[in-house]
Amino acid sequence: MSISALPYWVAIAYLALHTVYVLTADFKPRPLVRIVITNVALAAGFLAILQFLDSAEAWSHRWFRFLALWSPVVFFWWAYLWNRWTLHAYYPPEFSFDPALIRLEGRLFGQPSLWSAAKERPWLADLLHFLYNTYYLYTFALGAYLHTTGRLRDFQAMTFAVILGYALLYCFFPFLPVWGPRWGLVSAGLLPADRQRLKGGWITRLTTWFMFEGPAQKACAMPSAHASTAVIFAVWTWRIGGPELGLAAAVIALGMAVGAIYGRYHYLLDILVGAAVGTACLLLADAAIGA
Repeated sequence: MSISALPYWVAIAYLALHTVYVLTADFKPRPLVRIVITNVALAAGFLAILQFLDSAEAWSHRWFRFLALWSPVVFFWWAYLWNRWTLHAYYPPEFSFDPALIRLEGRLFGQPSLWSAAKERPWLADLLHFLYNTYYLYTFALGAYLHTTGRLRDFQAMTFAVILGYALLYCFFPFLPVWGPRWGLVSAGLLPADRQRLKGGWITRLTTWFMFEGPAQKACAMPSAHASTAVIFAVWTWRIGGPELGLAAAVIALGMAVGAIYGRYHYLLDILVGAAVGTACLLLADAAIGA
């Protein structure tokens, strides 16, 4: 069974760095011992999987195939929440680099998030929030197709590109905390506080709840993980379905990016840098695992 060990080593490396961050943090999280024990236990779990990767007997069991292939992906989805313990490791929660980013965005692009604020429509908010939320289906949909069709090496190449992007971004966020325009523009006095949340139907209300009261993290807007994953989604959809599906995926990915700016969840700069990270991870995954 030609399965790469790289995804598991990326997860282990992230857990090690996460542990270093919480131990060296200027603002140490209160459940320090629990965090370290959890990281060690998870790393041990990935090391245990590594022991069976070359075992034909292990791969003959469906449950092991599912665990081995999907565990790094599920881990990095969960690690988004775990990354809350390192987001403010070196800067206090009330600090962000948004003012500098807003100035740079204004010089380069003239504040696209403010353009969109002048053109808010409830129906448009729902449409763009729908496209924004397609992000949560990218990896699962492609992974499920590649897994069920037996293209396991392709599954790993695609998911490795995604999780490598997550690992890089989660490790970078503590050094450049950025809230995003929904907070930064209000704090800078460029957007009234009563315009912070968009008005729309149930899709907009659900997304707004997720972003303000739900599990969405504040201070991890730059670079955009949405944009990083969108690039990988568009390219892999093209590889799987050819130009027709590839162009459709590119339109969806572009709509997601517009939705991220329209909803004031990301600056345009976040999107561009995130797309560059996704492109780099895609190339690295192709070189390391093959496509």
